[in-house]
Amino acid sequence: FDKAGNASVVYSKAILLDTAVPTGSIDINTGAVYATARAVTLNLSAADGGSGINKMSFSNDNVTWTAAEAYAVSKTFTLPTGDGNKTVYVKYYDEAGNVSAVYSKSIILDTLAPTGTVTVNNGALFINQTAMTLNLSATDAGLGLDKMSFSSNNVSWTAEEAYAATKAWTFAPGDGSKKIYVKFIDKAGRWSSAVSV
Repeated sequence: FDKAGNASVVYSKAILLDTAVPTGSIDINTGAVYATARAVTLNLSAADGGSGINKMSFSNDNVTWTAAEAYAVSKTFTLPTGDGNKTVYVKYYDEAGNVSAVYSKSIILDTLAPTGTVTVNNGALFINQTAMTLNLSATDAGLGLDKMSFSSNNVSWTAEEAYAATKAWTFAPGDGSKKIYVKFIDKAGRWSSAVSV
């Protein structure tokens, strides 16, 4: 109103009250149990019934968080160094500034391939029959050994089988030098280099 009593037109402004926090989830490499490299893909999902999802932030320890960034359904993320169990944490923000609960997902990082050796009949240099025992020794600094495979030419390989310390093997008939190759696989699916005797 002015001093003469004249009234202005009516002015108004609407505002959305949003007290609900966003909800969400996180997955790593589409639910994989193991990762063989530090670079992984985070699969992200968030919803908000009020003002809408706006940003997200990440942590490796649930203490120190990255700067909030625009929400996306996937993100390339680098896990901390060192093999073993890794957990990634995420929280989501809506347009009103509400922050979700912390969501997390763990994955086992295994960047090291197994190593191993093979001998014939406990290290014999000569054999007088084609059937013998292969003595196998392998280690994996990550998740542990899983399977092994064999070849007589380093080209064609047998079907994978559970890792064991010994394996019965029969060479092709005929005197002369014989060779057997073996490679080992760990629980993350990483193959060793082929070793032979």
